[in-house]
Amino acid sequence: MLRVFHIPSHLTYAAKISSPRFGPVSASAGGTLPVAGLNAAPDWDFFDLIHVHTVELASARDLSELLSRIRRTGKHLVFTIHDLAPNIEADHAAFREKTHMLAERAHRVVTLTRHAADTIASSCGREAAVIPHGYALRPDIARNARRSRPGHPTRLAAFGALRPNRHLLALARAWSRLPPGRPRLDITLRSVSDSDRSRDHAALTELADLTALHHDLQVTTTGRMLPDPDLVRALTPATTLVLPYQPITHSGQLELARDLGISLVLPDVPTLRAQLTETGAAAYPCRWFPAHGTDDPAILAQALADAPAAPTRQWLPERSREHKRLLAAYAIEYCFR
Repeated sequence: MLRVFHIPSHLTYAAKISSPRFGPVSASAGGTLPVAGLNAAPDWDFFDLIHVHTVELASARDLSELLSRIRRTGKHLVFTIHDLAPNIEADHAAFREKTHMLAERAHRVVTLTRHAADTIASSCGREAAVIPHGYALRPDIARNARRSRPGHPTRLAAFGALRPNRHLLALARAWSRLPPGRPRLDITLRSVSDSDRSRDHAALTELADLTALHHDLQVTTTGRMLPDPDLVRALTPATTLVLPYQPITHSGQLELARDLGISLVLPDVPTLRAQLTETGAAAYPCRWFPAHGTDDPAILAQALADAPAAPTRQWLPERSREHKRLLAAYAIEYCFR
């Protein structure tokens, strides 16, 4: 079996890219391993292929050293360009530099939609294979999740770490403009560190103040990643998942909503629409708002007021078929030697 080491190594996303022909492996020392740690590892005997999923958690120097060692050792590199713009780092120029560096020197480049592949071809001069995101939850977890039935009162949810492009405070402000009788909103902030609390003190304070003012707003803060079962429990009461992002070029949260059978309120950008249309889910219940909607509370509030009901159709059987296609596509990208 081809042994694949994924970077970042803590991604649960990577666990699904597994078949009798290939599968993810952990670092020999166990635990997570960033690019700098992998560069410093005394041997690379525990894997055959490196699969990089983001450039945001490594410096250009670290990635350059990684590429040099890949060339020296004869290992192979697959680079998935999930994001066409940064989610975490503020330096867009550095993000582009690192993306172009890996796109130029990877053995294979992958992205999630045809629209993204066209953008990569024009910006990086590299052809990318298109492999959709696929499910966000293991099928057994998704199957066992209790779903909101159509007809239940709308209940909104949002979650994630504090990131520059994830405007959870803008969401709470927009929601607070809705008249009495509005849907309940539950926000889960995960992986909040001491540095996050210091940097985003004003935003966290305002969220706490809004929570104190409104009984139908709940903000839960945790310093850890949420394991999938905990995340499912947090989202179980929801009928609608809100993605208050700007900018955004893809989202695993969109896929999570499909896994759980809840509707979406999300920014209208071509690559997000392509995530649905290119997988045959164009009819999934969504309320799209303009990409700049998080800058205008009135626009976002109207989108929340118009949140669609949970879907009546079960999407899990189609997710299973998507997954088989995903594995077949990765077999081509991985097993090219």
